[in-house]
Amino acid sequence: MLIREAKINDFQCILRINASEEDKTSRIDIARITQLHSWSEYHRVAVVGDQVIGFLLVMSDASDYDGANFRWFVDRHSNFLYVDRIVIDPAHAGSGVGSALYGDLIDFAKRRGDVVLCCEINVSPPNPASHAFHARFGFREVGRSSETGAAKVVSYQMAEL
Repeated sequence: MLIREAKINDFQCILRINASEEDKTSRIDIARITQLHSWSEYHRVAVVGDQVIGFLLVMSDASDYDGANFRWFVDRHSNFLYVDRIVIDPAHAGSGVGSALYGDLIDFAKRRGDVVLCCEINVSPPNPASHAFHARFGFREVGRSSETGAAKVVSYQMAEL
């Protein structure tokens, strides 16, 4: 498996993989992935042969990204990298792809001098696999979205490097 920078010609594979987990992330189309890519500090893919099998999209605290969950962190913290989404092709789930991508991200963050990784994880609807995955990397809850009656409630998570 190779981890490399995402390229424009990877976007259709990224959209296909993302579509498999939209209930846990969110829907994106070609315009949105292009925009997210332009705002990202780190956007890498895991590749086997010539097939993209997973991706990790990350913003810095200085990004122009417009996500509400990202803005929650911006309002409270600095010098961080925010994981917008990590998605692995279901055919490769549980095979270490996500851990390899996070290991690469942590190396990248340390070289940059970032001290914290941030993300949010669904509480409602629940996403226990993501909670367990992130706990292995030292993520802990630092807040929750508080929209009463919202269809989606998230746990704001941070991990110190």
